[in-house]
Amino acid sequence: MVTETNYEPLSEPKGKQLMGVASSNVSTGIFKSGEFLPELRGTRAIAKYREMRDNSAVIGAVLYAVEQVLRDVALNVVPADKSEAAVADAKFVEECLNDMEHSLDDHVSEAVSFLWMGFSWFEVVYKRREGLDTKNVKKRSKYNDGRIGVRKLVSRAPWTISKFAIESKTGKILGVHQRESAFTGRNSDSLIPSNKSIYYRTTAIDGDPSGRSILRNAYTSYTYLTNLQSIEAIAVEREMHGIPIGRIPSEYLAADATDAQVAIRQQMERMLADMKLNAQGFALLPSDLLLDSEGKSTGGVAARLVDVELMTSQGNRNIDIGPIIDRYQHDIARSVLSEFLMLGTNGGSYALSKSKTDLFLRALESYINTVADVLNKQLVEPLWELNSLPVETMPRIEAGDVAPHDLRELGSYLRNLNGANIDLSDEPDVINALLQNAELPQVDPAKIVVKAEERKALEKSKVAAKEKPVKAEAPKSRKEVLEEEVLQQTLEVLKNDSLS
Repeated sequence: MVTETNYEPLSEPKGKQLMGVASSNVSTGIFKSGEFLPELRGTRAIAKYREMRDNSAVIGAVLYAVEQVLRDVALNVVPADKSEAAVADAKFVEECLNDMEHSLDDHVSEAVSFLWMGFSWFEVVYKRREGLDTKNVKKRSKYNDGRIGVRKLVSRAPWTISKFAIESKTGKILGVHQRESAFTGRNSDSLIPSNKSIYYRTTAIDGDPSGRSILRNAYTSYTYLTNLQSIEAIAVEREMHGIPIGRIPSEYLAADATDAQVAIRQQMERMLADMKLNAQGFALLPSDLLLDSEGKSTGGVAARLVDVELMTSQGNRNIDIGPIIDRYQHDIARSVLSEFLMLGTNGGSYALSKSKTDLFLRALESYINTVADVLNKQLVEPLWELNSLPVETMPRIEAGDVAPHDLRELGSYLRNLNGANIDLSDEPDVINALLQNAELPQVDPAKIVVKAEERKALEKSKVAAKEKPVKAEAPKSRKEVLEEEVLQQTLEVLKNDSLS
């Protein structure tokens, strides 16, 4: 029992020791092992989330929008500093990203699958860069410097992975076990180590290596929506086609029916089923009538010995299923911050649309930043280690802007800065950043500095000219003042004489 008296103070060895685990189910390596719903645990979770991705129109639209927007975001390689060595090493990383067998956009498109599954795994295949003239396809490169580059980033589909390889004491992810039956036919697993992989994950809640799907909160709405859509389709079919109803004498349905009666009954059942499946366009029935005990027909439609009709509803329903379906669709879109996709069906203001769209784009910004962070940690760092390059010059991959900036709001902000006497015209980095936001070509920073200095020199010369003292006139003598007064009076007299 731990008490205040025997409670040990924190020491360095104790501080470095790992004493607990994130979750009791992490060590198994099974997908979603901590999930309380059995259908969203293990390989069943992969199948269910894949079904939601492929079968739901709303989820498909959201994921398509995410993929297309993130594909268009630039991933820029930023040098560690402005030194020549750092700039050269940043160029090396750019070369590696552009020298793969596939484009970086294709990788991003596959990488965003971690959103709906919770994680995505890629095996990194490296190569020795020996130029385009080499006969070895595995070493072919645009560059011939002998460095180790990246040949390709190969996706490992979640449904081909059996489980994660977890270190039992620390919970560290060592790799994944991939079923070899997926590509060799052998019923065994192949370990793909994490130090040769790129591993994306939405979140590390409870230490779950399989992350958490962004579709998790939409599961209940998706389930009810799917059931309601099926019910609606069945109701429409029954309303339009009806249900085939057949009538035969009761002895044909009895347990002691003869073989001939059973054969007629079975033929009737096949005919009704074919009519239901639209596999039969007509029904050929006998014209025999049902006779009474005296051998006479009872008359009317009820007198037919065998009869077929289509039973339809009256078209009246107590519940309108349309609004319920719309509500579940909105719930699915709302769970992934994409409700703006549903605006317009029932109206909606521009302000509401803009706020919802901005929130969605902010979420996409965090997703693409996750991709950039993983590439820095699991691709750039191993490249540096394999090529024995100095850590001081290791660059970073940074994501660009997800959405274009509102130039009207940006212009208003700049005018406010100018009104506060904040002059940014001599800041090359700020000017080029503003031009980049407007998707305009950037200007040489040296030219900006020169023009700023010329402008300042011109302003100083203008200020100096205004402040130059004006030479004061010498005071007039008494004689000069009297002469001016006499002259002025003489002019006045002459002016009056001419008027008279």
